Amino acid sequence: MSGPALPPLDMTVDELGPLGAVLGSGGQAVVYELPTLSLPDAQGRLVYKRYKSGRAPSGGVGRLVNVRRQLGADPAKLTFLDATTAWPVRQVLDRSSTACGLVMLRIADSFFHDLALPSGTTTNIPMSAQFLFIPPDKALRGGTPTPTPSERLTICRDFTATLAFLHGELNVAFGDISHSNAVFWIGIEPTVMFIDCDAVRVVGSGTAAPQLNTPDWDPPEGPDALGKPTDLYKLGLFVLRCLTPDNNCSVNRDPAHARGALDAAGLQMLTAAIRGPVDQRPSAAEWLRYLRRALGETLNPPTLTQVELDRTIVAAGQPVTLRWSAQDADTIEFSGVGVAPLSVPAAPGSGTVELHPSRTGTILAVARNPLGEDGTRTAPVAVFDVASFHDFPVPMPTLEIPRSTPIDLPPIAPVLPPLPTGIPVPVPAQVDVTAMWGEPDNGPPPEPLDLGGPPPVFGFGRSGLPIDIAAFMAAAPDPGSDLKVRS
Repeated sequence: MSGPALPPLDMTVDELGPLGAVLGSGGQAVVYELPTLSLPDAQGRLVYKRYKSGRAPSGGVGRLVNVRRQLGADPAKLTFLDATTAWPVRQVLDRSSTACGLVMLRIADSFFHDLALPSGTTTNIPMSAQFLFIPPDKALRGGTPTPTPSERLTICRDFTATLAFLHGELNVAFGDISHSNAVFWIGIEPTVMFIDCDAVRVVGSGTAAPQLNTPDWDPPEGPDALGKPTDLYKLGLFVLRCLTPDNNCSVNRDPAHARGALDAAGLQMLTAAIRGPVDQRPSAAEWLRYLRRALGETLNPPTLTQVELDRTIVAAGQPVTLRWSAQDADTIEFSGVGVAPLSVPAAPGSGTVELHPSRTGTILAVARNPLGEDGTRTAPVAVFDVASFHDFPVPMPTLEIPRSTPIDLPPIAPVLPPLPTGIPVPVPAQVDVTAMWGEPDNGPPPEPLDLGGPPPVFGFGRSGLPIDIAAFMAAAPDPGSDLKVRS
C-alpha cells in the first residue's frame, strides 16, 4: 500500500497569482511578495524569488525541493527546516518549462528590524548576522541589538544546531556560510535563520547554483573545495566573530581573541576549527554539545525510565493517574485514542498526570528535548460505560374530596356522682387539716390532708369516715388531741 502522494516539485509562473511588493533585490534575483498564493504543505506567507536574466541555476532547484518534500513523513523535522531556513518549496517554470525562480516561505517578521539611517529616517530590514559583529557601543548609537554574552552563546548554539541538522539529517553542505546568509533576532530566545538556500548542495551531487565565498569567509583550502569541511571552518569563524564583537571583528581569524568568552575546551575546539587540519575540525554536532553544556542545557537525548498507570479498568468519564519519570527531558507529552493531548514540563524529573480516556486503548508517553525523543505505550486501558439514572417528572393525579355536611350533635353534659351531705360549715376556700391524737397506742397520725373546694368540706378521721370539721371542733377533743387548721 503506497503512502500519501508527495507534493509537486514544480509550478508555473501562471500559478503564482499576482505578484506583490518587491521585498528585496540583489545581483542574482528579485524577491516578490505572493499575496494570494497558499500551498497545503507550506504553512505561512510565501514569496517568489525570480532570477535575473542569465542568473538562473542551470540545473534548477528541483533536487532541493525534493529534499524538503521527503521530510513530509516526519513533521517535526519539516517544521524545524521551515523555521530555521528559507528552503525552496517549489521550483517555478516559465512558459517554456525552463526554471526561472523558486517559491519559499517568507522570513518571519520577528527577524526584521527598524534600522536608523544617518538621514534620521528608519528602514525595516532583515536583521543580518553582520549586526552581531558591531562593537556594542556603536550598536547602541545606531539602534541595533546588543546581545548579552549569554545571548551570543545562544545565537551560536542555534546557528550550530541548524548546520548540524543540514549535515546530519539532510546530508547537505551549505557552502556560502557568512554573515550575509543568516539573520537573527533576540526575543524570548535568540534564534537564527539561514537564507539564500538555493546554492545548498546535496553531498555527492553537483550544485544547482554556483557555491561562492563571501569575502573574509574564504577557507584555506581554496574556493573550489566547498563542502562539509569548509562549512565547519566557517562555523568556527562565526563563533569567534559572534563572541568577540569589536572594530576588526568581521575579519578576525585569531582564536586567541575568544579567551574569556570560551573556556579552555572551547578555545581548543576553536583553534582546531580555524587553524587545525581539515580532518580534525570539530563537527557541528560536537560544537552543539559544547555550546549546550556551556549554557547549562542537557547534552543527551531524553530517556523515559517509568510510565505506570494506577489502574487499567475505568468507568467512562473517570480519571486514571499516570506516574512518569525521565532523564534529560524538556517536556513529556501524552496522547492516545480517546485521550486529550497533554504536555507537561519534565524539569522535575518525575511526576503524575491525571488523564480521562473516553475509549479503550493505550496511552503514548513521549519525552522530548532538542536532541531527540523517547516514547513508550502503556498497557491498554479498558473503558466501560456505566448505566446512568435520571429523574423523570411523573404527573400526580388530582384527588378531589367532596365537602361533607356538618352534623349537629347534642351537647354532652358531664355526669358526676353526688357528693356526701353533712352540716354545712363555712370554711375558707382552702383548708389544710391535720388531726393528731396523742395516744401512743393509736398508731401514727395520718398524713396532713389538703382539703379544698367550695364548702362544706369534710375531713377524715382514723376510721376513715368523714368528720364534720365544725362538729369536731365543737366537741372539744381531749387534750391529747391536736387539730390544726391552716388556710
